[in-house]
Amino acid sequence: MRTLLALGVLGLIATGCYDSSRRVVGTDDLTAPGEPHDLWSITGDGEVTVYWTAPGDYDLAGFSVFISQDDHDYYRLGDVPVTQHHLIIGGETLPAGVPFAFVNGNTYFLGVSAFDTSENESALTETSTTFDTPRPAGSVRLYRADGPMLEQSGYDFSRSPYGYAMSATSLFTDVYFTVVSGIPVLRTPHPQVVELQDMGFVDFDDPSVSWFSEAGWNPVAEVPLRPGHVIMVRIWEETRPGNTFEPFNVGKLAVVGMDSESVLLDWAYQIDPNNYELKPQPLGPAVDTPVQPEVQ
Repeated sequence: MRTLLALGVLGLIATGCYDSSRRVVGTDDLTAPGEPHDLWSITGDGEVTVYWTAPGDYDLAGFSVFISQDDHDYYRLGDVPVTQHHLIIGGETLPAGVPFAFVNGNTYFLGVSAFDTSENESALTETSTTFDTPRPAGSVRLYRADGPMLEQSGYDFSRSPYGYAMSATSLFTDVYFTVVSGIPVLRTPHPQVVELQDMGFVDFDDPSVSWFSEAGWNPVAEVPLRPGHVIMVRIWEETRPGNTFEPFNVGKLAVVGMDSESVLLDWAYQIDPNNYELKPQPLGPAVDTPVQPEVQ
């Protein structure tokens, strides 16, 4: 329990007339600092990095970071010094008292409070919380489907945690590499459920390719492979069409390198259905015992 120290006037000896306007002023600091704000997060493979902006209080001492599965019960991950405005969160960072695991495909709510030199602490509110969903990522080399290494020409995103190539002719292949009229292309054998779009020459972690957007989405079944380009992918469940709820997953590929027989691709895949988040994506302008967030 925090102890508040007070300084008071023990006594007052006065002569002459009594002045009723006199008052005793305490020096206790009972005011909590402002809330951290502009929370945002970078989605990683099995980890999430949360960032925040500090409030403007002059007596800040540090920050506490919390995690939740339901945006209700928050568990303390730990404290960081006032000069630190981010924390990397992964399975190994969860204290023993947190009653759940941190794994790809699950959505987690993250909160940050500020505390001052008098041990006052700000509340968890909508301003000081955000959410994120870690997802797997990796690299894979695909070989030409029209060459001698057909068995390593295709890729199935649903098996992406393992990151291995497969035959372009496999029923489970989402995309494969081939050459058409001298042009290297990435093609899907299932255009009714797999959609592709070339997002152009862009960094793999650029915000423009970190969140799948319906706006401007004009998918095709085949895209040319160009070094440095990122290709966005949406994969519908095979039961489409006809579902009341049509589940899909999103992913992306970056063309890292290429020669006459193969292409090296970086990939990221969101295994949580109908979750548009990839990496990184700002989600805002940025336990001892469960902590109940205060709703504004």
